Amino acid sequence: MANAAITTLTARTPAPLEKSAVALDYDDVTLVPRVTSTLAHRADARPAVVLGPLQLQVPMLGSPMPDVCGVDMCLALAEHGALGVLHRFQSIDAQVAELREVLQHGGPVAAAVGSTGDYRERFDRLREAGCRVVCIDTANGAHVQVADAIAWMRVRDAEIFVIAGNVASAEGFRWLEEAGADAIRVGIAGGSVCETRNETGVFAPTPYAVAEAAAVRQTALIIGDSGVRHPADLCKLLALGADCVMVGSVLAGTREAPGRVIVIDGKKYKIMRGAASFSVQQEYGDGDPEYVEGSETMVAYKGSVAGVMRRYLAGLRSSMSYMNARTLEEFRQNVSVLRLR
Repeated sequence: MANAAITTLTARTPAPLEKSAVALDYDDVTLVPRVTSTLAHRADARPAVVLGPLQLQVPMLGSPMPDVCGVDMCLALAEHGALGVLHRFQSIDAQVAELREVLQHGGPVAAAVGSTGDYRERFDRLREAGCRVVCIDTANGAHVQVADAIAWMRVRDAEIFVIAGNVASAEGFRWLEEAGADAIRVGIAGGSVCETRNETGVFAPTPYAVAEAAAVRQTALIIGDSGVRHPADLCKLLALGADCVMVGSVLAGTREAPGRVIVIDGKKYKIMRGAASFSVQQEYGDGDPEYVEGSETMVAYKGSVAGVMRRYLAGLRSSMSYMNARTLEEFRQNVSVLRLR
């Protein structure tokens, strides 16, 4: 059972962002430098972050989606100083085999589990295979099942670094932090293949949700997750308080993403599906899904993930150089986030 000290979520007025309760999205805010830069080159900016037992050179995580993170993606991200999270929409044997393959090649890796069903067996098998970072991958992280899963994992192995989520409010973040999560994914319904917003009316722009979480955070790391399209979006989430940023569509369509390249009218594409899409549910457990909160689409083929990572790292380092920041801590201290409208 979950820790009895965990309080029940209660509604309250959202924390203000720039003295406003308006839920601002990526295009509603901008970063402004107010200091003189002394960095000779953007390469002097080092956006490293410690994620439990791992030190990442780039504060980016690959989303545990079936068309984003497999072995090749995890190894490619590790090569560029980032982290991949192996998805859970496969058998336990298959996920454990993928984990072992990444570890055998020397790459850091995390792995996703659910909060119901086979999560206990999956957790034990992954832990025995060497996994030290586990992501409880659920649509609604502010749920007692997630707290129960964290409590069980803590008894099983107190040293495992636990990522939980997703949440979209200060209340949800604080509740999961009290439940014992080491890091929390912040963002609901902002992803390009997520239909939660259309199906349920539940949505908060990720920049606003991250700012809410940052206002109440005590110990847990903040992972901004949902809707990142450009390097600027990564920079904005980090400026607003995120320690890391998780991306999905940014990496989908690359050579290292799972799945085949498809040619349509002479142009190359790959398939990208939301975790709650019809085909993913059908393929990984539910033969006839009754409810779908994820869409399926074609994304343009992007070539190697190396080009994507170089672009995002260059954008972040340039943004840091504007703010005279050699570290992410200095970046947040020096940056000014302004509302555009």
